[in-house]
Amino acid sequence: MNHWDEKFDSDNYIYGEEANEFVKNIFQTNTTNNQNIVLFAEGEGRNAIYLAQLGYDVTTYDMSKVGIDKQYKLAQETGVSIKANYGDITQPDLTTQSTFDYSINIFGHVPTEGKQAMFNNLIQSLVKNGHSYFEFYSIEQLKYRTGGPKDKTMLYEIDEIKHYLAQHAIRIHMLEKLETYRYEGTKHTGLSSVIQGHIEKL
Repeated sequence: MNHWDEKFDSDNYIYGEEANEFVKNIFQTNTTNNQNIVLFAEGEGRNAIYLAQLGYDVTTYDMSKVGIDKQYKLAQETGVSIKANYGDITQPDLTTQSTFDYSINIFGHVPTEGKQAMFNNLIQSLVKNGHSYFEFYSIEQLKYRTGGPKDKTMLYEIDEIKHYLAQHAIRIHMLEKLETYRYEGTKHTGLSSVIQGHIEKL
């Protein structure tokens, strides 16, 4: 078992079964016409299931086989279908390029040396004019103590993200740091400092 297998090895969903609020705010008013979405570091599946219930064709990647099993269990319980894949989101060319209408990463924190590859996967997976959304904890999250990595190198700053995005032809629709409340299972437990982004592949 790897670190994430050990974390997810529970009957409970440690980040809850409800979708992330940022994801819900984006997609609750969207209509889908056979559009597809890829979610990176999707863990136990809460966001994937929500989007599948809205009618999207959902693909996920995660490096926890335990998490993937829980994704399929939750999908079966809710009567939806997803395609969950085992994969390290910091590996180059994880997905087929130019395939998805949307890509998403919610709190999929990775070590510094893997951050560029992770953003590459978020963007390269998109079709032209596809959209990517992400929410990460900022470096300032360390003082909130309400969730996220304790290693500050796995957290983010706005300028750092801009550097990773600068390698690609994109339009930044939103990139901002804010305080918000996150109550997600037992691991995200209150006022938090997050960075939210919305980019479009050109």
